[in-house]
Amino acid sequence: MSANSNATPRYDWYQSDTDVVLTILKRGVQLADCHVSISDDIILKVKLTDGAVIFDGALFSGVKKEDMTVKCTPAKIEIRLPKNARCERWASLLKDGSSSPATTVTSTTPLASTSSTTVKKNWDFIEKQAVKEEEEESLEGDAAVNKMFRKIYNDATDDVRKAMMKSYSESGGTVLSTNWEEIQKKKTEIQPPACMEYKNYET
Repeated sequence: MSANSNATPRYDWYQSDTDVVLTILKRGVQLADCHVSISDDIILKVKLTDGAVIFDGALFSGVKKEDMTVKCTPAKIEIRLPKNARCERWASLLKDGSSSPATTVTSTTPLASTSSTTVKKNWDFIEKQAVKEEEEESLEGDAAVNKMFRKIYNDATDDVRKAMMKSYSESGGTVLSTNWEEIQKKKTEIQPPACMEYKNYET
């Protein structure tokens, strides 16, 4: 884990005639762990289950908070906020102007009061690059093995996960099975590698 892993994550935003979309570049956040709230004075707060607040600020203008949608992917959190006023041009994301102007305007029709050049960011490409960098991170030894097991576990069905947990714990870490039909029937015996003897050091 990098030294600045607990720092407030970077974010970006864009707007259309009808919506403002905030993208927070935070990896590995599950939807169930992401809590987004908007107060009556349009303060948007994004908080994680562990208590970390990763975004907190008063929005430039009003939004239809009951129609807000939140999506979490491996590389980012995307929050779509429908505007109260259609075709209203936000000068910045936050009321105090501390956020940079939107660099992307996506709309089926041009905004009525702007002559700005439309610039589109390929968010799918950005996300794929972030995930690719994470997957290609150079690991060795136990770290590489643990990463492989985590990937197998995260991609597995509930039965496969139960088989992995039961076999690993019952065998003292010497067996890791993904076959729940077989593993559920009996206790998994300790199976040390060939030419080695398993010793229980518990007192």
